[in-house]
Amino acid sequence: MEIFIQENLEIIIAGLASLGGVVSYLILKSRKEPVVSDHIESKESGEEKKVEVPTPAGPSWAQRLSKGLEKSRQDVWGKIGDLFSGEKTNLDDIEEILYSADIPTSYVQSLLTKLETEGKGKSSVEIQNLVFDFMNQKMAPIQENVTEDLFQYKPESGTKVFMIVGVNGAGKTTTIGKLATKLKGQGARVIVGACDTFRAAAVDQLQVWCERAGVDMVRAKDGADPSGVAYDTVAKAFAENYDYCLIDTAGRLHTNQNLMDELGKTKRVMSKINEKAPHQVLLVLDAITGQNALKQAQEFNKALDLSGIIFTKCDGSAKAGGAVAIVDELKVPIIYIGVGEGVEDLHHFDKDLYLKTLIGLD
Repeated sequence: MEIFIQENLEIIIAGLASLGGVVSYLILKSRKEPVVSDHIESKESGEEKKVEVPTPAGPSWAQRLSKGLEKSRQDVWGKIGDLFSGEKTNLDDIEEILYSADIPTSYVQSLLTKLETEGKGKSSVEIQNLVFDFMNQKMAPIQENVTEDLFQYKPESGTKVFMIVGVNGAGKTTTIGKLATKLKGQGARVIVGACDTFRAAAVDQLQVWCERAGVDMVRAKDGADPSGVAYDTVAKAFAENYDYCLIDTAGRLHTNQNLMDELGKTKRVMSKINEKAPHQVLLVLDAITGQNALKQAQEFNKALDLSGIIFTKCDGSAKAGGAVAIVDELKVPIIYIGVGEGVEDLHHFDKDLYLKTLIGLD
């Protein structure tokens, strides 16, 4: 036996090494976490059972909004309570802060008068509540006019046509893509008309959004008549019973009257298909532009009789509070607000949540 072991020592050692490797592999495998598949087959019944694998929850809308309005809150609205409630109230500092946020002069003076009249001896939180009341009174009568069909799909409610307008760079095309995705996600049939026919890149971008969302799109050759594309899209929407028809338009400088007149023509053409079309004319405004956003809104409203505003890019700007002045002066409600690039960063506008978050009462 001893002679056998000596003669075969190398073979025995190699065999033991292999056996040790197998044992180590089995031990390590048993220690790994089990992999859960989306679908697991039941051995007893032979039926496929779907296993819900929990996914980490992302930030809530309130958290997204708070982050988006952080700069405006810290640089402007959140400071007012502390500045006014201190031992030495400095109205000049408050006035300067408000003007730095591009708030219209009449708006600033009205707020300062309210603080002087009702704020003396009040705590910082009480001052913030006064600011909230002031802003809420400006917005509430207008925001009450918002209809639910703008953001909540209701089956069998008929075809709704939304005309989306705005200057280049405001985020119009991206906003339409997000809106189409949201409505499609609720079960609505959506069709989009690409009427920005002189900017091929914009149409291509919109097509990517539509393909990603799984919604239909009507586009024409580059340079085609935008009104013709709008007409064809609305006709198809009503003929085939789409729930929502979103009409993208070419970005327009509000100072160019000829271009604004062309938008008016596009709006009138749609009414030939259905006298109520477009049911909504929504202006996309960039929060960063401050008082220029108000000027844009005034000109677009004069030309098209706006029914609502989509306020975008409210993240990273101290000028987001200008939304209140725009609503008050135009008497047009904000429908949606955007605070980022993702679909989930566009949300229907909640006045109370917006104001409390902006001022720091959240």
